[in-house]
Amino acid sequence: MSPNTPVRADAAVIALVGVAHATSHLFHLLLPPLFPLLMPEFGFGYTEAGFLMTVFFVISGLGQAFAGILVDRYGARRVLMVGIGLLMSSGLALAVAANYPMLLLAAALAGLGNAVFHPSDFSILNRKVSPPRLGYAFSVHGLSGSLGWALGAAISGMALAAGNWRIAGV
Repeated sequence: MSPNTPVRADAAVIALVGVAHATSHLFHLLLPPLFPLLMPEFGFGYTEAGFLMTVFFVISGLGQAFAGILVDRYGARRVLMVGIGLLMSSGLALAVAANYPMLLLAAALAGLGNAVFHPSDFSILNRKVSPPRLGYAFSVHGLSGSLGWALGAAISGMALAAGNWRIAGV
């Protein structure tokens, strides 16, 4: 990237990566607001609820190194699209869950999907944003993740108000 890259081109890349990162963080908080409904419906307690989140974060954390290899081999855009598809699949798996193992599958799919975001996002930002604006790009990336957390809780809450936990999954 040239330092003379138009602001508009950099802003578009930064915005798209920001939206992707917000989506990633939104899925961090897909399940926890639903626990008060999921626990009695599926007959599990706080330990099992915590284990669902453990599955999500362990797979996500360990998967980031592997995702970095995939980004280097196949490209950040492709890997990011697969991650978004996996997150969508996790929401659908949650929506159709009939038992606790299916909830584990939804958490695992979400963890796999989440694993690709940091390797993909930073690769895209470093390759597509001009050096003088990289600081702004990384700041927007961090802020968008926090906004995704806020939106995740709000979206789950609105979906619950409008219907039920299955709608929240969708």
